[in-house]
Amino acid sequence: MQGDNNRLLQLPRELRDEIFALLFNSTRLTFGLRYTPRHGERFIRPAPHALAILRTCRQIHSETHDVWIKRVLFNFEDPQTMLNRLSELSDSTVSKIRHIRLVGFPMMRYLKGFDDLMYRHDSVFQLLPALRLDCLTIVAVPPAAPEYDAITNLVNRGNGWKELRYITRSSRMLGFSPSRSHGSRETGHISRQPQPAAWNERILKRDNEGSGACVQVFRSTEEDDCASILYPHRRESFEQNCDDNRVKEFGLVDDEELTKGPGARKALLVLVKRGKNADITQRTGFSKERDMKARFNKRSWRHRKKVIIWTPLDQEKEDEDDMGNGWARPLIRPPQQAVDNYYDIDEI
Repeated sequence: MQGDNNRLLQLPRELRDEIFALLFNSTRLTFGLRYTPRHGERFIRPAPHALAILRTCRQIHSETHDVWIKRVLFNFEDPQTMLNRLSELSDSTVSKIRHIRLVGFPMMRYLKGFDDLMYRHDSVFQLLPALRLDCLTIVAVPPAAPEYDAITNLVNRGNGWKELRYITRSSRMLGFSPSRSHGSRETGHISRQPQPAAWNERILKRDNEGSGACVQVFRSTEEDDCASILYPHRRESFEQNCDDNRVKEFGLVDDEELTKGPGARKALLVLVKRGKNADITQRTGFSKERDMKARFNKRSWRHRKKVIIWTPLDQEKEDEDDMGNGWARPLIRPPQQAVDNYYDIDEI
């Protein structure tokens, strides 16, 4: 496209920058396996022309080539796809990404002769040390106790983001009775505390009083609509209160208003904001059970995925992994592919 005939280039640079910002802020690049009752399991990919503006002419490419990656939403339907995609990029490129949404399936590790291990989000993001996100959105996957364990771990030691939006499809996460942690010998039984007070106390210990760090919980006013929680006019603030002398008794039984009936079908949003000047770089020092990098002798995912082959577990592999039979649920046959179709990037 010739610059003389391009009306966009005839606008002042400031207006062009605003147009580019609006365009990229409303662009979503989706990758990964998505299941729907109507279509079953399909591998979702971005629309082929999602970033077509970068190819219109040299000047527009020059003005936008370093801007789009900081504004578009990278939407991953599973952690494996996220690690596969981002590990192929240089650290300098990954560090420019500002917005990621992840469907929060844990990564299951099958071990020969041992209990399987389940790595949650705080462990997964250790393998992406270059991330410096403005906002990380995680759409959690039931059941309730692992959801609660996952967000607690992210509040306690999650890094790589300034703001976290943790979304659950129901209210059960804040109403269950003590439950055995799925896939973790280390955690043991998971017991609830009054929230968001307990999470707030922890984040302030990490980032200091007066830093602006905080945790808020919101509950949807509508049933069976997970996406409604992202809109301020369709949600309300939620807080659990408990007398100081009864804290030990809190969470020992189900809160049926949150776990049964219509109340259980209302989505939750846990909004975590790190403090001003908080150090969000990834930390080591997890136990080996939680630390994926330590368990794999500090090798990167880029190296590991060449060793860990995603195949049926009964299939013979030439390069048998020394820790077990592979990662996650194997694919028997490749799923059909489909293009991500959305009106709003926050659609779930």
